[in-house]
Amino acid sequence: MKILKLSVVVALITLSFSCSSDDGPTTSGELTGKWYYKEYKVAGQTIPYDDHEACGKDYIQFNADGTGANVDIWDCEIDAAPYTYTRTGNNITVSSDGESDTAQITELSSTTLKIKVVYDFYDDGNDQTVIEVYTRN
Repeated sequence: MKILKLSVVVALITLSFSCSSDDGPTTSGELTGKWYYKEYKVAGQTIPYDDHEACGKDYIQFNADGTGANVDIWDCEIDAAPYTYTRTGNNITVSSDGESDTAQITELSSTTLKIKVVYDFYDDGNDQTVIEVYTRN
C-alpha cells in the first residue's frame, strides 16, 4: 500500500511540473512602440481589420512615459486620440477624456500584442469578449 501511495505522489509531482504554463503565449514582451491593428476575435470568429488606408495603417502607440495615442489614418491625414496608460502585470488601464478602461494582455511578444477586452463590438446592445490582435509591422 505504501508503494502505491508513493507512486501516486510521484506521478502527481511529475504531472505538476510537466504541465507548467511555459508552453502558452508569453506576456512579458516590450509594450512600448507602435502596434498596428490586425484583427479581432469575437465569438469564435476572426474578423480582419479592414480600415487601413493605402497611404498608412491605423495603430496604437505606447510611449515609455505612460502616454500614448490611438492613431487613425483617414484620407491620408493623421487623427490621433491621446491617452495615458498604466500596466500592472498583465492588465493595462487606458484613460482618455476622463474615462478609464482596463483590459487583459493575453499575449505580448516582439511581434504580436493580443488584448482581451469586453465591449459592445457589434453595436447590438450586448457586450462581447473581444481579443484585439496587433502586430509591429
